[in-house]
Amino acid sequence: MSINTILNTLYQNYAQFFSPAQMMDIQRTSISLVKKGWIQIPSDYIQFLHITDGLSWNGLELFSIHEHERRDSVFGQPTLLAYQMEYSLKQLFAKALIVGRFCEELILYRSDLKEYHIVDRYTFDVIIKLPRLTDVLHFYAKPVLSSS
Repeated sequence: MSINTILNTLYQNYAQFFSPAQMMDIQRTSISLVKKGWIQIPSDYIQFLHITDGLSWNGLELFSIHEHERRDSVFGQPTLLAYQMEYSLKQLFAKALIVGRFCEELILYRSDLKEYHIVDRYTFDVIIKLPRLTDVLHFYAKPVLSSS
């Protein structure tokens, strides 16, 4: 299932999307991440950012390049850079980029393994490993995707 198909289904199920990020802004953020000792934004996540600069749906948040206010909320959409800073002292994240969260889970991209990991937010134990961002989206949206 393509990322566009998954995102379209989530949009129909009240996901909040944002204006697409511009390539220059994505590159600037990626360079900032590398300069601070983290990894670049993975290519499939860049593809996602070209469609929507972040996502908020049913507890799932995929982080953005720019800060956005969520509709009907006092909370903002977290950015990749800001959220990475929050966990900057954890050695686990030297070769990983935190791209999102869901309840008590973090969604990481591991550059050394070229895969996404969903980990417990407190123990950092791996819950599941997935090869692509589309698999991560499918993991969280399976009930909605199955019914469409």
